Amino acid sequence: MTAVRSWLLAVIAVSLLCAVADALMPQGAIKRVGKLVCGLVLIGAVLSPAVSLDAEEGQRWLDSCLSGAEWREEELKNEVNSQMKTIIEQEYAAYIVDKAAGLGLTCTVQVECALSEDGLYLPVRTEVAGPQTADVQAQLIRIISEDLGVPDSAQIYIDKEELP
Repeated sequence: MTAVRSWLLAVIAVSLLCAVADALMPQGAIKRVGKLVCGLVLIGAVLSPAVSLDAEEGQRWLDSCLSGAEWREEELKNEVNSQMKTIIEQEYAAYIVDKAAGLGLTCTVQVECALSEDGLYLPVRTEVAGPQTADVQAQLIRIISEDLGVPDSAQIYIDKEELP
């Protein structure tokens, strides 16, 4: 803050000096040259802090800002991906509940998704809880396998009567 104050005082002092010199100069070519010189001195006073700038320090500051921005960007991407994964899992679960309701089964469903190589969240595991017959369970296993691509071994079925 002291440096800014000193710079500002220098600019003000040069401005006052130029105003006084302009008032005292006689008309004609001398006044035009005097105005040119005052303008150059004023530009020098305004730009004087640029001479003392440390380019390496500025580069380090810029690098730290950029790395902070990259870190924050990555953090935000992870947060968005986490929220997207939750929404997609809920949508898959709703799809399975709807298909189960079409088979006459009332159940609750949990779906676990994983990020594929294509950058998509795909279901890898399902858990269906509710009273069910072997026939309905077999139909639901087939539907989930065919429609969602979840293998039979990753589908868990819990009969609500088995729960404590």
